[in-house]
Amino acid sequence: MLNLSGKTALVTGASRGIGRASALALAKAGAQVLVHYGNGEKAAAAVVAEISQAGGRAEKVAADLRAPDGPHALAARVRAIVGDRLDILVANAASRRRRPSKRRPSRISMTSSP
Repeated sequence: MLNLSGKTALVTGASRGIGRASALALAKAGAQVLVHYGNGEKAAAAVVAEISQAGGRAEKVAADLRAPDGPHALAARVRAIVGDRLDILVANAASRRRRPSKRRPSRISMTSSP
């Protein structure tokens, strides 16, 4: 197993899904994890609690990466916690796109094969 003791990781979008799984795996390997979230503060707090209960170190960090200054705000908050050294970045944050209310028919025709 990989040993990440002494390393610091920032996982964007770490409050759920793949980001959450990445944060937990990094913590299990020994890294201090910064759990980024956009609007899921309770979910991010649960990830931090899970890491802490397992003996790891984690902190939640909020930033709206969709905002023009969001990445700069995140960088400033991360620096306030860990200084200028960040060893690992998992860029996982994504925004949800609304699906169109009307679905267009597929242009691919499906035929059965013999």
